[in-house]
Amino acid sequence: MKVQPNHVYVIPPNKEMSIYHGIINLETLKKTHGLRMPIDSFFRSLAEDQGEMAIGVILSGTGTDGTLGIKAIHGAGGMVMVQTPGSAKYPGMPASAVQTGLVDYILPPEKMPAQLTTYVKRSAMKPEVPAPKEDRLRKILVSRPVSNRP
Repeated sequence: MKVQPNHVYVIPPNKEMSIYHGIINLETLKKTHGLRMPIDSFFRSLAEDQGEMAIGVILSGTGTDGTLGIKAIHGAGGMVMVQTPGSAKYPGMPASAVQTGLVDYILPPEKMPAQLTTYVKRSAMKPEVPAPKEDRLRKILVSRPVSNRP
C-alpha cells in the first residue's frame, strides 16, 4: 500500500513491516530466536528508503525497540522525535532513545503535532546542499548495525 498523507499505519500482529519506494510492505513474521524488534526493523527500512526525509517518533513502550532504528534515521539525516519519558505510561522506549543523544525533539505528545508541522514546513524550504564527504562517511558509520557478538 502506498503511504498517504494524514494517515497512521500500525504494524499488525505477527507481521514485519517495511517501506520501499514509499510503499508499505507487510510480510508474515518469520520464526526467530530471541527478541523481535519490529520498530528497529521498520525504522531502518524507513531511513534507507527516505533518507533525510525520514521522521521517526518514539512513544510510550517498554524495552529498547526503536533505539537502533533511530540511529539509522539520524545517520540518514532524518529527524527523531521522542515522547518525554516522564509523560509516558511506559518510559522504557523513550528513555532508551533519549540516552542515544541522537534525538532532535523530546516533547509530551500534545506538543508533537505542532513541532512536526513546523519541522516539515522548514525542511521543505531548505535548499538541497550535498553533504561534505566526511559527513556522509560519519552517517554511514553511525547507522551501521551493532553486533552483540564478542
